[in-house]
Amino acid sequence: MSYKLIIADTSPSVIKVVKIAFHEPEFEVYPFSNGAEVINNIAKIKPDAVVLNLSLKQIDGYEVCQTLKNQSQVIDVPLILLNRAFEVPDKKKLAALEYDEIIHEPFDSENLACTVRKLIEAKKDPKTLPEEPLPEENSAFEFKVELDDNVKNLIKKEIFQVERELEKRIKSQVLADLKNHFSKK
Repeated sequence: MSYKLIIADTSPSVIKVVKIAFHEPEFEVYPFSNGAEVINNIAKIKPDAVVLNLSLKQIDGYEVCQTLKNQSQVIDVPLILLNRAFEVPDKKKLAALEYDEIIHEPFDSENLACTVRKLIEAKKDPKTLPEEPLPEENSAFEFKVELDDNVKNLIKKEIFQVERELEKRIKSQVLADLKNHFSKK
């Protein structure tokens, strides 16, 4: 299963660079050139991250960011803002927004990819740590629990999802390591 990434920018070259940096099968990239399209498609796509330029057509990036952070289905989705070179961001509007990172153009596409990966992984980590295991000295008690089929299936499904997530993380790391290795040659 790949990560879904929305990129919203009016520049075709920026969208092309992002598509190259976030290649399949690790990422599915959904490009948009205006803010209204992002807002209209966000619930349908259910992205893992959003890269949003502050200068968009119809609805600007500031308003899109504010709208997205008020929607419950994307409240925990990493939001990375792009600011064009030679454009001064509106500090008052920016201070009122909830976003994870702001990157100024021109940007290093590999740095952007690493930032997005880290933010996605950080948002997917559990909010709390699991309980401590029982001490060995209490192992004299044996618990025998009969699990019904629904619980067994739920546990199997959860294990399968964890395995898929681990495979995805390992695959992502191997791809990044290979890319890094071949780029040095």
